[in-house]
Amino acid sequence: MKIAFISTYFYPFTGGAEANCFYLAKELAKKHEVHVFTSDRKDNNIINKKEEIIDNIKIHRCKTLFRYKYYFAFYPLLLTKIFKENFDIIHTHSLGFIWHDIVLLLKKLKNPKTKFVITPHGPFMALKDYPLWQKILKFKVKLFEKLINNIYNLTIQVNPYQVEWLKKDYNLKNIVYVPNGIDKSIFKNYNKEEFIKKYNLKNKFIISYIGRFHKYKGIQDVIKVLPELIKKKPNLIFIAMGSDAGYLQELKDLTKKLKLENNILFIENISEKEKLQALESSEIFILPSEWEAFGITVLEAMAKENAIISTKTEGGKFLVSKENGLLYDFGNLKKLETSIEKLINEKLRENIQKDNLKKAKEFTWNKIAKNLYKEYNKL
Repeated sequence: MKIAFISTYFYPFTGGAEANCFYLAKELAKKHEVHVFTSDRKDNNIINKKEEIIDNIKIHRCKTLFRYKYYFAFYPLLLTKIFKENFDIIHTHSLGFIWHDIVLLLKKLKNPKTKFVITPHGPFMALKDYPLWQKILKFKVKLFEKLINNIYNLTIQVNPYQVEWLKKDYNLKNIVYVPNGIDKSIFKNYNKEEFIKKYNLKNKFIISYIGRFHKYKGIQDVIKVLPELIKKKPNLIFIAMGSDAGYLQELKDLTKKLKLENNILFIENISEKEKLQALESSEIFILPSEWEAFGITVLEAMAKENAIISTKTEGGKFLVSKENGLLYDFGNLKKLETSIEKLINEKLRENIQKDNLKKAKEFTWNKIAKNLYKEYNKL
C-alpha cells in the first residue's frame, strides 16, 4: 500500500499530532511505502534538508512562505510535491488548515480513486474564549470545513468523546476510534540517578509537567498552589519541561513573586532521554490544560509509574479513571491543591502507579498502527 501523511509540523518537531503522525508512519513504513508532506519550519527553527528518508519514511518538507499562528500557513510546494505521486491513502492530521483543504480538494479531483482519511485531533480553535473578530473567523472556517469535509472517506477519533462534535460541527462521517500511543521502548530503564545528580534532586519529592509553556496549559495554576503544599511537604519540587510558546517568562516571574525558586525547575527543549529520566524520577504527573484531545504525555508518565492529575478535558476524562489518578475542573485551584495532597499519600499513590504501568502497555504504537491499517483496508 502507498500511503501519504500530511501534517503542518513533523519530526523532529514535537507535539501530540506530530508524535501521532511520526510513529504511525514509522510503523506502517516497515511494510508499506510511506510519504510525509509537511512544512520546513516551526517558529524560528528551519530544517534545511527538504527531502530525506528517516526510518523508511520519505519526508517532503515544503518552504513556508507565510504563517499566522498555528492554522494559517502557506507552503505552495505542498501542492506540487503531492501531485507528483499517486497514493492509495492520503491521511491528513489537520482540521481548519485552509491551505491543506485546498490541496486535498484538488488532489481528490485529480485522483478520485484515492481514499482520504482525516485525524482532526481537536476542533478548530478549541478554547472557549476568543476576541470577537476571532469568534467570527472561527464561525466562517467551521462553515467552510462542513462543506469541504465530504472529501473524507474515513475519520479517526483519538478518544470516544469526539464523535459528537465531529458529526455536528464538522459534518464528518465514517468515524472510527484509533487512539494515540507511546513507543514500546519507553518501558526500558533510563537511569534516573543520572538526572537526579545533574539537577541536584536527591531526596526531593518530584511532581512533573511536560508540554508547551502557554497560558492555556494551566502551569500557572500549579505554581499558585505550591506555597501551601510546600508547608506540608518541604522537599516537594515541581519540574516543568517543554518549549516556550511565549509564556515562560510570565511563569518565571510568578515563581519569583511567590519565592518558589528552590521548588520549581523549568527545563526548556529537554532531550527525549532526559524527559524519560525525569518521569522515572517523578511521583506525580500533572496535565493542567484548558484543552487536550488526548495527552500522550499522560501515557508516557503512566509508563514511568506516575500517578496522574489532569483537568477534565476530553483526553483527561478518557485516560484518567479513579484507578489512574484524579481529575479536576480547569482553574479550580482548591481542587488541584487537595488532589496533590491526596496523592502525596504513599499507599494510595503506589497503588495507582502500578495500575498506570499496566494501562500504558495497552497503548503502544505497533498495536495501534495495526488497527489503523485494518481500517485502511476496509476502504
